[in-house]
Amino acid sequence: MKYREKPRIFAHLILWSTALFLIIALIWSHYAILDEVTVGTGKVIPSSQIQIIQNLEGGIVEKLFVKEGDIVKANQILMQIDNTRFKSTFEENQKKIILLQLEILRINAQMKDQPFQIPETLLPGNETLVHAEEQLYHSKKEELIQLNNALDLAQQELDLSRPLISKGAVSKVEILRLQRTVNEIKGKISQFKSEALEKLNKAKGELAALMETQIANKDRLHRTTVRSPVKGIVKRIKINTLGGVIQPGMDIIEIVPLDDTLLIEARIKPADIGFIKPGQSAMVKITAYDFSIYGGMKGNVEQISADTITDDSNGKEETYYIIRVRTEKNYLGTPARPLYIIPGMLATVDILTGHKSVLDYLLKPILKAKQTALRER
Repeated sequence: MKYREKPRIFAHLILWSTALFLIIALIWSHYAILDEVTVGTGKVIPSSQIQIIQNLEGGIVEKLFVKEGDIVKANQILMQIDNTRFKSTFEENQKKIILLQLEILRINAQMKDQPFQIPETLLPGNETLVHAEEQLYHSKKEELIQLNNALDLAQQELDLSRPLISKGAVSKVEILRLQRTVNEIKGKISQFKSEALEKLNKAKGELAALMETQIANKDRLHRTTVRSPVKGIVKRIKINTLGGVIQPGMDIIEIVPLDDTLLIEARIKPADIGFIKPGQSAMVKITAYDFSIYGGMKGNVEQISADTITDDSNGKEETYYIIRVRTEKNYLGTPARPLYIIPGMLATVDILTGHKSVLDYLLKPILKAKQTALRER
């Protein structure tokens, strides 16, 4: 009897264990949540327009620092154009500017009867010009001192001679001569100051004009060093020959911008577009790098095309929507050893459209069959 009861107990144990397992599985499937994902395929596209670098004046290629395919930083030097002509013009103009600045300082000091003081910024490399202006300052100062001394003497002589007219010791003609001498010296002093003021105004005008011209000269000289306006990839170099001639306004280099983020253009089937909207999270997987090793890049849906696009370039008509996904970074791997992603690379985009429990997935075929049941004739 006991021997017969053992199989029955064993059968009940299996039955209850199975029932318990099914109950636990049912509870787990109800609470276990899975991501609902829509998958699209596409490629990395430039997030902004290709930058075409030109040179306004043109010139001769002196050095080339990059080659096609290189990744460059913003403001990185790409090419050096021979700057001999522009540098010579700039330096010649700069000497004229310094000379005028020294002349203005000298005349101001001369007119105000002050010491000729030169700012330290004008001293380095301009010793010859400074020395010449200092000599001219002392010469003009001495000339003015002599005129003032001559005026003092002539005035004293006139003042002493006037009382002698009444005594007949000095004639009126002599007094007139002395008066004329005083007036002539005063005229020379006045002319001296007037000429100084005229030269000052002329120097200021010339300096203002030269400063304006020098801005343009500096720009021309600066443009001989061709720099990248953005961080990006050198797509094309139009002239690779050292000593080659660049025509004014000619396209020199094309740069594909590399922002801190990437823009992925992906195709989505019309049947899958219903639950996709801007702002949804996405995972971008670059096909060139194994996702299981290098992972992917998080992103967000940025744009959805307003209508479907039909493509029959492969001989088979295909209809799809275009979506654009913006990533949070522009590389895979670690910041220390980044694997930069460049435009043109193929990608798979997983868009998170919602969440479902495991039970929902299991019941979906049953519910779908229930909706279509008993409809056949």
